[in-house]
Amino acid sequence: MNLQTPESKILSTFSAALAQAYPLRTVTRSLKDYAERQPAQLKAGVFTIVTVGQSGADVYDQTLKFMVVGQLQLHEKATGEAIEEIELVMAREVKTLVQRQLYGPLMRITGIDHSAQLETPYGWVSVAIECGPYDATEPLTVDETIGNLSDFLTFRADLDIAQPHQAAAEHDKWAADVPDFSTSQPDAQLHVTIPRSTP
Repeated sequence: MNLQTPESKILSTFSAALAQAYPLRTVTRSLKDYAERQPAQLKAGVFTIVTVGQSGADVYDQTLKFMVVGQLQLHEKATGEAIEEIELVMAREVKTLVQRQLYGPLMRITGIDHSAQLETPYGWVSVAIECGPYDATEPLTVDETIGNLSDFLTFRADLDIAQPHQAAAEHDKWAADVPDFSTSQPDAQLHVTIPRSTP
C-alpha cells in the first residue's frame, strides 16, 4: 500500500484539479526561478502549489495553509499593465476553482499578492489558501478520494414530485454513477453545466 499524508492528498488533488481546469497552464508542486522555466511555459503561465504551514491544533481539527504562485513572462517591451492583466486572470482562475469546490475540506482564500509591475516583463501572483478543518489521524492511500475539484462543472438532479413517491431504493438507482432508470423514471430532470473560466 502506498501511503500518503492527508496534506499530500489535498495538495495533489488540488494540483490535478487546477491542471484539468486550465490545461494551457503548467501546474507543478516544485517552485523554480524564472531562469529554470522554459520560455513557452512562462508565456502560457505557470502555477506552483507550495505548503506554507499547518495548524498545531488537535489532530482531528487540522488546517493546512498553502499558496498558489503564478509566474509569467511577456516580451521585453510588454507594459506593466499587460503583465498586471494576466496576473489578474491567473488570480481569478484560482479563485474560481476554490469557489466551485464541492468536495473535501473547506478551502478559503486568505490573501492575494501581485508583483505591482515591479519586475516587467516578468510577473507573479500569489494566492494564499487555508484548507480545513480535516481529520489527520489516518494516512490516506493514493486511491482514496477525498475530493475531486473538477467534477462539479456539471450538476444533475432527478426530481420525484408526483404522489406516491418512488421508494428510496429507486432514488439510489437514479443517483448511481451510471443512473439506472430501468424500473422507474423521475418526474423531471435538471442538468446544469457551469461554464469554465476563460483566460
